[in-house]
Amino acid sequence: MAQETLAAKLAPFALARIGLEAHWHPIGQRAPEPAALPLVVPLASGGAVLITKCAADQVVALDAAGEQSVPFAALRPLLAGEALHSGPVDPVNGASDAHERDLIRRNPKMWLLGAYLAERRPLGQMLLASALLNLCALAIPLYMRAIYDRVVPNLAIESLWALSFGVVLVLVFELLLKKLKARFVEAVATRVGQAVQHRAAVAVLRARAPTPGMSFGAMLTGLRDLEQLSLLVPNAIATLCVDLPFVVLLFTLIAAIGGFTVIGPVIGALGLILFGMVSNYALKLASRRASKLLQARSDLTAELTSGWTTIKANHAEGLFEGRWDVISDHLAIGSKQVRHWSELPASAAGLLVQLVTVMVVVIGVLQIKAGLMTTGALIAVVLLTGRAMVPVAATVSMFARAYQSLAQFQALAGLLQTEPERDVSDPAVSLAPVRGALAVAGLGHTFKGSGAPSLSGLSFQISEGERVALIGKSGSGKSTLLQLLAGLIPAEEGLITLDGHALDRFAIPQLRRNVIYSAQDAMIFEGTVWHNILLGMAEPDAALVERAIRCSGLDGFIARTAEGYMRQVGLRGSALSGGQRQSLLLARALVRDPKVLLLDEPTASLDVASEQAVIAGLAEATRGKTLIVATHRLALLEIVDRVIWLENGRVVADRPTAEVLAQLTGQNGKRAPREAA
Repeated sequence: MAQETLAAKLAPFALARIGLEAHWHPIGQRAPEPAALPLVVPLASGGAVLITKCAADQVVALDAAGEQSVPFAALRPLLAGEALHSGPVDPVNGASDAHERDLIRRNPKMWLLGAYLAERRPLGQMLLASALLNLCALAIPLYMRAIYDRVVPNLAIESLWALSFGVVLVLVFELLLKKLKARFVEAVATRVGQAVQHRAAVAVLRARAPTPGMSFGAMLTGLRDLEQLSLLVPNAIATLCVDLPFVVLLFTLIAAIGGFTVIGPVIGALGLILFGMVSNYALKLASRRASKLLQARSDLTAELTSGWTTIKANHAEGLFEGRWDVISDHLAIGSKQVRHWSELPASAAGLLVQLVTVMVVVIGVLQIKAGLMTTGALIAVVLLTGRAMVPVAATVSMFARAYQSLAQFQALAGLLQTEPERDVSDPAVSLAPVRGALAVAGLGHTFKGSGAPSLSGLSFQISEGERVALIGKSGSGKSTLLQLLAGLIPAEEGLITLDGHALDRFAIPQLRRNVIYSAQDAMIFEGTVWHNILLGMAEPDAALVERAIRCSGLDGFIARTAEGYMRQVGLRGSALSGGQRQSLLLARALVRDPKVLLLDEPTASLDVASEQAVIAGLAEATRGKTLIVATHRLALLEIVDRVIWLENGRVVADRPTAEVLAQLTGQNGKRAPREAA
């Protein structure tokens, strides 16, 4: 099978999961310090080397060809420019990755800003390019002043050519600087954008429990505008740190050249900022409303694509067309308001710049009449005024874009703030092998938004290797109990123990290896049958795979297809029948060979013959393992030792299987229907 590869920049996140702390650092022209070793250094041509030792200018490097000692000066041209340093976690302060996760949860916006500021080298290069660009902007005004005040009155043609040649060089240099600045901005935005997207995916996949904000629409809305936000922040840093301070320098230069003409741009800048504050406040309100509507439309789109067959079968097209039209109409109005308030500052800026230009010309002409200015100075002041207003207008426009992006980033921030799962086991738990004994004491759970508890006051014990069935009416809490036992949702009341240890003491990887839960409506992903059976796990023993497929009843289906395991299952398993999907899900659970197997209605979609075959396979595959199965089918009770009967979230009976079967089949010896409770 093709193996998925991890982006090099995400290596620190992966190493953190095995107790190592790692960071990327620029590698200089000199050999690294011994304290910084070992270093993993990517090669410019692909691949990487491991630098393990360093003495003077000699380093010991390990690559695919083996270990060798080479001069660092000879190795440096082959390196990509950055090195990955890793080491044990700080025993006192803990992992910086854990502190970073805590900061993300407390203040995701501050973490995002910190992620940009951590890119010091490209940010510094970008700020230097911005400063040089601002200096280049002085070339044309000063050139025009020199031409009108020195060249034209004296007809100094040699000076004209010299000045013109110099200003052309500056303009070419300015073009190159713009390209360099854009490249630095892209570098920062790409690296931070990748980190944020990775964190968002980790937050969703490793959340301790589903949250109300974890919806398709919320994640799509946040990720869609992440690229725009990633480009906005570096430009905002350049504007605030370089461009705006440079405005003060331009105002000073205008005052030095044109005296009182500086009043015009000062009034224009203050007016533009005041107008921007008012319009941006209105834009903030409009953006919030539009962002919520975008989330709603994205969620509705997901429902339409996933439920297309159900909508058609129930002739519900009109209902969903109406919902779509209502959301689209409100979104159109909201988007119109957002466009209006976001474009208004730019229009106002154009008007204010023109008014300021008129004011500067009027004041300048009066000063020329008084003998305080020259014509060249007036032209230079007009050009400098236009240049000074550009950063002010850009700042107002930047805040307008920031309000839109941050309103939509809020959806992504909600995901980043989810509580993560435990990733480190208690030492006493990690050292002992899992046997599979479960105990529940006073267990209760109520879903958010629900008035009545799903489970209340449950207490029972399940021995190692025992097989137990959960029966009860729909809504009695069987599926919720299985999810709690699997650690997929945290218990609000009571305690769940595995081998005498609280479930919360187990790291999630250890728990998932030993406790497998297969839901009735578990997802089948687009791809092959083989891909869906393994689903991310390393290829197990061939005999284990063969047993899982045979015991799940999937072998008959595989034998009838020309593609075999490479058969495509379609989107969400659409190319499979209900029984085939159920067999595939059961094979996925059995191939992991867990100590505890939790099954929710594993035979609900099977015919009688297939069900009997699967039941026999389950009896074989779970021999010596703990099995808990929720079912409505009487046939499954034949392989369990005990039955727990749930009603309204409480245990109403906990008896041996024989007693329950006798009660369900009736006193006259006639077999009851195949449904249990």
